[in-house]
Amino acid sequence: MELLSNPHIVSNLILSFTGVFIFLRYFRFQSVYNKGLWGIFLFSISASALADFLVFAGLPVMEDIRRILDAGEMTMGAVCLVVASWCLIMKTESSRLLFIGTLIFGGTLFYCVIWFRVEYVSLIVKAFCIVVTLLICCLGLGSRQKSALWVIISMMFFALATKSKIIPIPMHPVDINHYLMVIAIICIGNAVRDEYKTLF
Repeated sequence: MELLSNPHIVSNLILSFTGVFIFLRYFRFQSVYNKGLWGIFLFSISASALADFLVFAGLPVMEDIRRILDAGEMTMGAVCLVVASWCLIMKTESSRLLFIGTLIFGGTLFYCVIWFRVEYVSLIVKAFCIVVTLLICCLGLGSRQKSALWVIISMMFFALATKSKIIPIPMHPVDINHYLMVIAIICIGNAVRDEYKTLF
């Protein structure tokens, strides 16, 4: 019980659980490669949150693993988000070639960040991917897609999460970041749920 009294541990558990739950709840009927892209994105967040939980739980050996998983979330995960969002908004299925190409590109970014120890580059990559995803969703809004609106709302929460330190809420910035990401993930699930619905 004393362990769960740490708010960072609780928020990490909620974030990790949410990523897995939303994937299992809303992505079962996606095509194999689309599901794979969304899975990499969501599970990279969940894995990073789980590693963070273990560090706060008193396992300092997980510190390096957390650093690697964080880099993976902001490079490989973010690139998969862009491609998965494109497939969602364009109502198309990812081909095997596109899936493999995405993994190679995201994996290369991930490798460079880890090998050269330039973690700040992963922040730039994540921010760029959020902007690109927003631009893709603008195309969806032009055709009145409800899923596009949900993804835009999700990207807004992901962007806010990166600025958690300056949000005037009486809560630790780490926890604010986690809960904003939880909301963003839920919005992603709603986007897939409403894939074929229109706004009006």
